Amino acid sequence: MHHVKAVGALRALCRLGLPAEQFMPALLEALHDVVPSHRNLFDWTDEQTRLVRYFFEGPLDAKIAQHYFDEFHNRREIEAMLPFAALIELPSGVRAAHEIEHPRFYGSALYHEIWRPQGLHTRLEAVLRGPGGHLLGSLVLYRGPGDPSFTRRDEDRLAAVLPDIAAAVLACGRAATDEPHLPAPGACETLLLTADGRVCHTSAGAHSLLLLADGGVSRDRLSRPLHDLVGGLLRLLLVRLARAHPQHGAAAVATMLQSTDSGPLRASATRLAPLDGGQPLVHVALQRLEPHRVALHRALTRLALPPGQAAVCRELYHGRSHAEIAQRLGIAPATVVDHVRKVYGTLNVRSALELRAVLDSRMGA
Repeated sequence: MHHVKAVGALRALCRLGLPAEQFMPALLEALHDVVPSHRNLFDWTDEQTRLVRYFFEGPLDAKIAQHYFDEFHNRREIEAMLPFAALIELPSGVRAAHEIEHPRFYGSALYHEIWRPQGLHTRLEAVLRGPGGHLLGSLVLYRGPGDPSFTRRDEDRLAAVLPDIAAAVLACGRAATDEPHLPAPGACETLLLTADGRVCHTSAGAHSLLLLADGGVSRDRLSRPLHDLVGGLLRLLLVRLARAHPQHGAAAVATMLQSTDSGPLRASATRLAPLDGGQPLVHVALQRLEPHRVALHRALTRLALPPGQAAVCRELYHGRSHAEIAQRLGIAPATVVDHVRKVYGTLNVRSALELRAVLDSRMGA
């Protein structure tokens, strides 16, 4: 039953009509409930199988990523597995884990220099293609040392949702210019800068977040200094901070939103006063924001409602009448009434207004 709900939630996410860059983090998160894994990745490719960019869950080790591109990508990979360029010759569908589970792979430089330092041990890879057969990208689910190997059942479960994922990536939905955005899950990332803008300390995920906001991880972006990412975001933030006038003894603070393909990035900078003649520093907090549609989807998923009730709950949140919901979802009015009754009982609410308040509070949690 849990798997059925997980698949329904993932498919609902794919139907939100968002650009792939904006729903991909939530999609990779949702995949953990469909096929348990340690970390997930999505590669965007062009039709010549060139890797355009990728999104990888969790902190990014920039040195390992650069080493992969410089030494292994479409080169030394072939010592242990098919090179990335081989995707152009592979059919759509799932590449089984057993393809790499052999002594040659686990003894290779690719495994010991790239995979093992990141806690990666085995994978399922899915090749995504559009209706005309052109390559859309590659979806990779990883498990770590000590995790069980992926099974044929895992392969079948991933294969079952590939058409939904491919359709969502191909659709290239549009972001609504007036749609509100909310903080994405996870703590803010942190940077410490010197007064002249040099990055001296970062939290584990700061580099990954800046790369994501700049269009995703690619070899060219990895070679750029942190303060050059996101169109000079950090430089602009420091200019605003220099113009800030603190009041009543409070520290000077500057904030701004950076519009990116992946959604807005909120940044705030605070000037830190030095002690004992130390160097002045600037604390920068970075927070990825996600579309309201994704935040609402996540809140509905956490309610663990059956798919039909979740769909009705979404429509109620948007203020639609029972008749409108029946028409939009293609179900009988009596079914809508039954779903509403059960949703209200589950959430212990008595009206759509109270339901909206409950979901708003869960999105802010």
